[in-house]
Amino acid sequence: MDRQKFVDAFYFPTALISVEKLPDGGYGDIRLVACNKKYLDIIDYRISKRTGEHSDKDDVFVPGSLYYKYFPVNRNFEDVCYRSAVLKEEVRTYVHLSNHDMWFDIFAAPLDYQEGDTYYCAYTATPNSNGDSFFSSMYNAQTSNDVLKTCFKLHRASSFRKAMEDVISEIRHICNAECCTVLLINDEESQYSILATNFRDNSRIKRVTEFKNFYEIASSWKDMIGEEGDCAIIKNSSDMEYYSRVNKPWYLTLVEAGVESVVLYPLRQGNELLGYIWATNFDTDNTVRIKETIELTTFFISSHISRYKVLKRLKHMSFTDSLTGLPNRSACTEYIADLIKNGDKFAVVSIDINHFKSINDSLGLEAGNQVLVELAQRWRAVSDDYTSTTSDYVTRINGDEFIIVIMDYSSEEELSNAVERYAEALSDHLVAEGCELYVSASFGYAEYPLDAGTSDAVISYANAAMSAIKKAGSSDHILRFSSDIIGNERIIEVENKIRSALENETIYFNLQPQYDMDKKLRGFEALARMKDTDGTPISPGEFIPVAEKVGLIDKVDSMVFRKAASFFSELLRKTELDLTLSLNASVRHLMKNDFIDEIKELLETTGLKENQLEIEITESILIDSADKALQCINELSNLGIKLAIDDFGTGYSSLAYLNKIPANLLKIDKSFIDKINDNESSKQYVAAMISMGHIMGLDVISEGVEDIDQLESLHSIGCDYIQGFLWGRPLSAEDAEKLVSEISE
Repeated sequence: MDRQKFVDAFYFPTALISVEKLPDGGYGDIRLVACNKKYLDIIDYRISKRTGEHSDKDDVFVPGSLYYKYFPVNRNFEDVCYRSAVLKEEVRTYVHLSNHDMWFDIFAAPLDYQEGDTYYCAYTATPNSNGDSFFSSMYNAQTSNDVLKTCFKLHRASSFRKAMEDVISEIRHICNAECCTVLLINDEESQYSILATNFRDNSRIKRVTEFKNFYEIASSWKDMIGEEGDCAIIKNSSDMEYYSRVNKPWYLTLVEAGVESVVLYPLRQGNELLGYIWATNFDTDNTVRIKETIELTTFFISSHISRYKVLKRLKHMSFTDSLTGLPNRSACTEYIADLIKNGDKFAVVSIDINHFKSINDSLGLEAGNQVLVELAQRWRAVSDDYTSTTSDYVTRINGDEFIIVIMDYSSEEELSNAVERYAEALSDHLVAEGCELYVSASFGYAEYPLDAGTSDAVISYANAAMSAIKKAGSSDHILRFSSDIIGNERIIEVENKIRSALENETIYFNLQPQYDMDKKLRGFEALARMKDTDGTPISPGEFIPVAEKVGLIDKVDSMVFRKAASFFSELLRKTELDLTLSLNASVRHLMKNDFIDEIKELLETTGLKENQLEIEITESILIDSADKALQCINELSNLGIKLAIDDFGTGYSSLAYLNKIPANLLKIDKSFIDKINDNESSKQYVAAMISMGHIMGLDVISEGVEDIDQLESLHSIGCDYIQGFLWGRPLSAEDAEKLVSEISE
């Protein structure tokens, strides 16, 4: 037989493979006897991926070479060749090579030809970069049905963990296995966890958790399986003997556990190894179908696990200060909200480091960071002291500001002593950048519910006490809140200006443009503005908090809503453009019983269409009045009005309520965009938030984009829209009309 002529007659990539049959019925050497040009292209592709250079094929391939000269040792490949060449089976299957992100459609045909103990088969491996074709045209109808059943289990379950438990149970039954398990692995922390497992009734298999240091066993599978990301299958004593040589520690655990057969698959998402799935003591008569079913199912399972890990990681990132490892502002806000919800008594201690700016200015930012980390460690040690009678929660808010929540004290004296312990923790010197420093801080504290009835108020009063003792400059650095600390003069002054502006209808709006990443105008956000009687602008940062405090914010909102919507509807009629007007709804405004009626009337009187209006809501809406807020939000959605979650990533709604809100858009807060290019972790934080939004089916807009580097970073991580000074500052109504008119021409 002319071997080269034989393989050249095949259209698809084909190799003639020889398999040595051993006297005991097993197999020995497996060789590539001849390859057609398309198969040689696969060899060259793999070599180029490994070396970065293409090679002369005449030098690369030597007919009759052992296959692992060109491919990694692969037990499953060997099994296919043996079954086809020696057992005379026609084998059709497929594999996915994760490191190449490539599917291969495999067909092995036995040849009625042998030379002594050497048998032959034709092996065709057709590469395909699109795995969809395999899902839509599986050769085995039973495999297709099995995969579909597991997918239904994933999507019908009420929770992530329930979904995984249902899927594992389904796979165990499909495999007729004694046990099926999903294990997650965390190489950074050298830990593993069992996500889901299912055992046959009365199974005697020893559980993974009964083995000491099983992480070491699990971590060995990566090298054992190899970069190809295939799988490990043990179906008989020959396979067991092979793996006893390849991975002795694992083999010993299998024997001890009572495992006779196992199919083990890695779970991957992109280049990330998430964990493993395996079935033990399965039906070895259906090995091929079981292998294919689990291989395809891993893609759906990996996707769900990856989404779960993204949400879990984002929650950790959102609630943890990256510098000190302490809980951050968002975590503190949620913690206090839970305490109030449970009716607990507690005190909030606001802390500010004295003269911290001088440390940064004289020794540098790194020295300042070292100081903050050291203080965090000392205060964490105080809170963890088992001899303490109080329960303390230490958080870093930002910069050199910290908040400690103290619970379980029985008297004012006990509370005062608890605060004093944190001040005393600063008595010893610390070292930063080789310099010995003595650092002090100002402490102010207030109690709930004695001093304040809301989370915002108790934090504000603690801050006020801290500011008062800091300004006093005395040797005493601790002050308890009292009502005479807060001065009301400026608040009264600004309140009068707001009332006058409302009465004279001089509250007005600016419009800040929003663009997609190709600088196509999406629409505008309406921003409340106010001037003093002499025409001097009053900062929104000053008059809006006062309006909220004195209960006028809903009236300010309403005036901005009415004026902006009237202008915007007329603008759209003139230009016939499809744009969106975003309006900010305050907590007080949204909670009004007639808010929905107000919005309906706004649409009716202005002629603005429902899908041209977007209401922006913030996290605080969902803390104290969640049920009523969600009812109102759902009514807005039912009207066809768009909903945006403002300041996403800074607190409550970004995590606890996102699934409940029928939102269309997430707005990432400017504070994250400011730091996006400070380091890679900051960029990945924003990327994670964008990914989370997309997973939930929402568009994402980033606020406060001020330079081209920020824009390029956001473009690279998939942001949908931007808003900021780079492409548009807040505009007067006249300038906004000019901008839109230029676009429509």
